[in-house]
Amino acid sequence: MEIYFAPMEGMTSPLLRRNHAQCFGGCDKYYSPFISTNEAISMNNKELEDVDHEQNKGLTLIPQIISNSAYQSAMYIKLLSEKYGYDEVNINLGCPSGTVVSKGKGSGMLRDPEAMDAYLGGLQEELAKLSDEGVSIPKVSIKTRIGFYEPEEHIRITQILKSHPAYQVTVHPRTRKQMYGGEVNLDAFAHMYDELRSAGIGVVYNGDIKRPGDSEEILERFPDLDAVMIGRGLLADPSLARRIKGGEKASASEYAEYMEKILDGYIQKIGVENFILAKMKDLCNFMKPFFYGNDKGFKDMCKADTVETFRICMKQYIKNSNMIE
Repeated sequence: MEIYFAPMEGMTSPLLRRNHAQCFGGCDKYYSPFISTNEAISMNNKELEDVDHEQNKGLTLIPQIISNSAYQSAMYIKLLSEKYGYDEVNINLGCPSGTVVSKGKGSGMLRDPEAMDAYLGGLQEELAKLSDEGVSIPKVSIKTRIGFYEPEEHIRITQILKSHPAYQVTVHPRTRKQMYGGEVNLDAFAHMYDELRSAGIGVVYNGDIKRPGDSEEILERFPDLDAVMIGRGLLADPSLARRIKGGEKASASEYAEYMEKILDGYIQKIGVENFILAKMKDLCNFMKPFFYGNDKGFKDMCKADTVETFRICMKQYIKNSNMIE
């Protein structure tokens, strides 16, 4: 079974991906935060950096797009294939962000199954046209949730996915209404897993993998998964994928070195102290669940008002805290 590093807007930058792959490894694929399509079929500087192979050396990157236009999606898939050489592109039908949903994108698609059906059908048609024109079409995978309001919606969503088969579907077994809270619905996931696999579609599990044992439990129940996708768990414990594959948990010194490399990268890239501190403190909020027994150290780190003060506090916090098993 493979392990994928989930895309997280503002967090899983090329800088973090490179350093994670170099320091810890264990992930078979890294997914970029989504590229939002537009009529000009163009990418902004951040998106261009995200898919730049030089910025992603040493890892396998899967670019992700988000859209409500079948034509635009097909054109971006063509662009990512022909100009940038990608052989897989992921379609985001799961993002729960309010600004995304209000545009009928991401999990906003799940609120209107007929629109989702039309979008995926239209995308198939557009890609078939490109193929007839001699364009090499990369594999298309999809990331989704089990519904918008209620978990029972997964039945209709599964029917639509089977009607327009991607090569692989990643399922986060929560509704959009749940956002990232509440319990994952493994019964709904089980139905989608069985139905999609019976249609020849690979399935990836995403949600609440925080410890190696969590992955083991999921794999025991769903032994034919293609992969598990992990986001927050890898931001908290960057050695998690390595541990799942039988490797060691990060030591305090290894963790501190990793965080310092990211900090130094932001210093070089951003250069503005307040922005650097904001990025690092955001990352530290994700890493907090991996540590305990040093609340004062965490507060000191969060109150640091210079980069070098932050560096000292961060190293002390990691050194003097206990790590969750």
